[in-house]
Amino acid sequence: MFQPFTPRFALASLLVGITAAVQAAPAGRSVVLTGKAGESPLIYVAPGAVTAILLGAPIVRESVQVEGRARFAVFEVSDQGVTLSPAVALGTDERLELRVPYSEGSPASVVFLLTGQPGMADGLVNVSRPQQTVEACRVELSATRERCEAQTKELEALKARPAALSPAAVALAGFVNEKGMRGREFRRECRKTREGELRPVMCWSLGGTTWSVVVLEVSNTGAEPWAPEWAEVTPAGGEPRRARAVLPLQAAITPGSVVSMAVEVEMPKRQKPEDWLSAPHTVRVCNGDGSRCLSMPEVTL
Repeated sequence: MFQPFTPRFALASLLVGITAAVQAAPAGRSVVLTGKAGESPLIYVAPGAVTAILLGAPIVRESVQVEGRARFAVFEVSDQGVTLSPAVALGTDERLELRVPYSEGSPASVVFLLTGQPGMADGLVNVSRPQQTVEACRVELSATRERCEAQTKELEALKARPAALSPAAVALAGFVNEKGMRGREFRRECRKTREGELRPVMCWSLGGTTWSVVVLEVSNTGAEPWAPEWAEVTPAGGEPRRARAVLPLQAAITPGSVVSMAVEVEMPKRQKPEDWLSAPHTVRVCNGDGSRCLSMPEVTL
């Protein structure tokens, strides 16, 4: 499982005393990112050798994640780089993911695959992204504006709702008709998602003719706070779509804490109550940049 870590001491102090038994690859190996889907450059690491990856641009330090953190004797993050060294050798067929999000620009993040090769390790890896054309910048700016406008409209719609809805107001708003609503607890799906640092403690749902709500009690066992801001649902064999709302707004879960949240999903109109909470979906709840998410498969909505 990925876990984020922050630096404790400077990069320069880590580059001293690299073991001579491991032959480092030529200093300053260059990696040029293309931004294509699935791009994952290989980085060779070895115990006794420190590998420094320089990203060439500011990164989101607190969101850097590495797979199998316990296997690394050194793992430090700076404003524009990552320094690491494994405690034991990695196999030549192993691939541990190192995920690094950039503060801005494109591609927004990069995933490196850490692996082992007898007698070899990368000493210094210089990473660069392709120069963006003016047109590419315009497209990215336009997409960012569209996302901001959509989020503003969602926030305005939520603010327009009454702070507290009485049963009478719920009925008049059309959220519930004469057929009422249906509720169920899904313990099996909850148990399946208790291996990561974001763990659902209790899971249940409500459903009506045109909506479903997933209610979760989430425990943050990681080292950093988690603030869920958006969610998406993906039906079996279908395309993902954004949830209508995630409540409460901007509720950060500090390490070791548990917070209740609700994900509201707009559903196709379903006349028969037996059709409510019957369609399997994957529910994914994420922080703002999508770097830390809680994903639950096989939730019926």
